[in-house]
Amino acid sequence: MTKKKRQRLTAEDRRKLIVRQAIDLFAQQGFRATRVKDIAEKVGTSDALVFQHFPTKRELYDALLEQLCARKHFTEVEQLLYYAPEYDLEDVLTKLSAWVLEETEAEPAWLRLILYAALERDEAVEELTEEHFGRIIEYVAYEIAEGQAAGRFRAGDAKVYARSFFAGLLGLSLMRTVVRDADYVRDETRRAAATHVALFLRGLEQPSGAKA
Repeated sequence: MTKKKRQRLTAEDRRKLIVRQAIDLFAQQGFRATRVKDIAEKVGTSDALVFQHFPTKRELYDALLEQLCARKHFTEVEQLLYYAPEYDLEDVLTKLSAWVLEETEAEPAWLRLILYAALERDEAVEELTEEHFGRIIEYVAYEIAEGQAAGRFRAGDAKVYARSFFAGLLGLSLMRTVVRDADYVRDETRRAAATHVALFLRGLEQPSGAKA
C-alpha cells in the first residue's frame, strides 16, 4: 500500500494558519502570556518558521487584529442608509445591533482580545474598539444629532450618547458570548438587539414639556 503524500501548505496558507492559531491562543491566554513557541506547537511547526512570517510577536498580533477586523462590515445597514429614501431609525439601529451581536457570537475571540488588551494596558485596546467600530459610533452620533435638531431627542453631546449606546451593546455581547449568562443567552439575537435599542431611544426622548 502506498502512503499518501502529505500536501504542503503554500506560504500564504501557512501564514493564515499561524494567524488563526494565534487568535485562539491570544484570546485564551492574552498577548503577554502567549509565547511564539506556543503558537509554533499549535501550528505544528518550529519557532524559526513562525519568525520567517512574522519577525516579531507584535507583527503577528497586528496581522491578527487586521484579520479579525477585516470582516467587520455592516453591509445591509449601510446600503439601507445610503440608498433607502427613508427608514425607521429604531429598525436600523436594531439591525445594526443584531449585526454586532452576531459578529461577536461568531468570533468570540474578538471580545476576549479586547478584555486582555485592556487588562494588560495594551495600546491595541483602542484600535480594537474605536478604530474598527468607530464608524458605528459616528453613525449613531449623527442620527442623535439629527434627532436633537428636530426636537425629538434631549440636548447633550451626541458623541457621548453614541459611545454609551456602543458600550451597552458591547456589554450585552460580553454577557451573551464570554460570560454566557443564561438570562442573557435565552433571548434570540434580534430580540436582544431590539430591547437594547428600545431602551436607549426611550432614554433619549425629549422630556414632556421640555424646550428643544
